[in-house]
Amino acid sequence: MSRLPLVYPKKQSIAFSNILFSLYHQAKTADCEEIVFDLSNSESLTPLGIIMLIATITECMTRGEKCVYRKPVDRTLQRFFKEIGFNKFFRLTDSDYSELHNISTGTIQLRRISGLNTSIADTITEIINFHLRISDGLKGSLRMSMNEAITNVIDHSGRNDYYVCCRTYPNLKQIRLCIADLGIGIRYSLTKKDVYKYITTDREAIKLATEEGVSSREERAGLGLSHIKKFLMVNRG
Repeated sequence: MSRLPLVYPKKQSIAFSNILFSLYHQAKTADCEEIVFDLSNSESLTPLGIIMLIATITECMTRGEKCVYRKPVDRTLQRFFKEIGFNKFFRLTDSDYSELHNISTGTIQLRRISGLNTSIADTITEIINFHLRISDGLKGSLRMSMNEAITNVIDHSGRNDYYVCCRTYPNLKQIRLCIADLGIGIRYSLTKKDVYKYITTDREAIKLATEEGVSSREERAGLGLSHIKKFLMVNRG
């Protein structure tokens, strides 16, 4: 049996995004029967790390490949995976775990959603407010930004399902949020229009997409991502 081992880093956060995306693309393009997700050295995952791991496993399972899980040695991370229902959802161990859906464990909120569901933005905003006591203005901007990102999945990605994960870090006064889908990507979405055919890289596409008025749609659009960009800049995101 052909096997691909994927060894995950000690910390899985945006600082290690190049490694996480490399592992994702290795799994996505692999021609093998079994993929080993080796998290034995892992100690912590941020929302980006959690969703990148989930997306990678989903990609493999969709193709019918066998997914083997080497659990973390770190007991805190073992307990965290158990609490969010990660193990049971991906059938990586025996089923003594809770479901992944509708999870709220302390400061973590993880959801897999189908269709346009903007109520998730209200739920996560209230969780954040409980832990960080943010202003009404910040709550409104945060809710609007999440709704925009969720709407973009339905309008542009070619997919109807997506993941949302959020965690608050009160000691750091930080909110870390990840919304992700396994759709066609921003570059492909934009280059369907002739005016954007010149775009050749994802980086170029993302940078352009955050400018006001840039959209893959014919009607007036292209305000949402520019709003998110400004919101992040004002709040030092």
